[in-house]
Amino acid sequence: MARKENFILWLLKKVKNKYFYLSTVIIDKLFPFVYIAHGKKIANNIVTEIAKTSFIVSPIQTLEIIAEMLQSEKPGAYMRFGDGDIFLLTGKNDMLQNVDNNLASEMKEAFSLKGEGLIKTLSIHSDIYGKEKEMFVGNFVQTEKIAHELMLPIFQWFVGYKIFSPVALHYIASYYPEKANEFLRLLKTKACLFIGNTDVPAEVIYKLFGEVQHIKTPSRNAFIAIDEVEQIALEKLQNQNNFGVVVIAMGCSGRILMKRLYKSNNNLFYFDFGSLLDGICNNISRVWLEKVQIDYSILLKGL
Repeated sequence: MARKENFILWLLKKVKNKYFYLSTVIIDKLFPFVYIAHGKKIANNIVTEIAKTSFIVSPIQTLEIIAEMLQSEKPGAYMRFGDGDIFLLTGKNDMLQNVDNNLASEMKEAFSLKGEGLIKTLSIHSDIYGKEKEMFVGNFVQTEKIAHELMLPIFQWFVGYKIFSPVALHYIASYYPEKANEFLRLLKTKACLFIGNTDVPAEVIYKLFGEVQHIKTPSRNAFIAIDEVEQIALEKLQNQNNFGVVVIAMGCSGRILMKRLYKSNNNLFYFDFGSLLDGICNNISRVWLEKVQIDYSILLKGL
């Protein structure tokens, strides 16, 4: 008798599950916004759980890892994903880059890139994910709400991976300029090419990176020139047999260029320099450059 009752319960459960599945399919087809709402709720719950155990690698640790890779001549890429990259991924314009479908698609590929030597970052320094004592909102820190919102569209590409600091050099240049100077000296010895803003003066490039060629990129909407920039870069790097560092400073499109070039040469490390370069050029382009007083005499000493 008990066996029969168990069978009946099992059968009712199967029927219930079948009709639940069918009803879910019907709802998804007729009312897609319901599915989207459920999806967002699930994603929010996942990110909330991730936030309980995930902490961003500190700027100092991030720069030390990069320095060790350069010293040991290990290829890879330091990809400084920020809020602008996430805006473009989700169909919104960045401050210096308008979005289109091709750009958004390639940005997704850049976020999802996997491989040896990749150091991928997120701009989520905050109370919940970790920050340094000198950091505050407007100076490398996001509110918990914004950090959570930035994680939602991209968390799936960071599962199982460390999240590194996007402001490693920026932060250390601001508060530990001697340490940043040591890194810049190392970077200069390894640099083989600079790809970046057409407005960067030649004397600044020489001071920071030595006698390297400069592939010039537009100061705004650099993605329009990315095919040409990629082709020129490939031509210049095809005979790069020794280890070298390609320094890139072309905004959000720089991450897409790194994605394209990453597997083209096994002897290269791609380093995203970021807006500190603007500060060195006396161009106060970001809020954080207004908030801190960088001692450039120490930062650039002996370069």
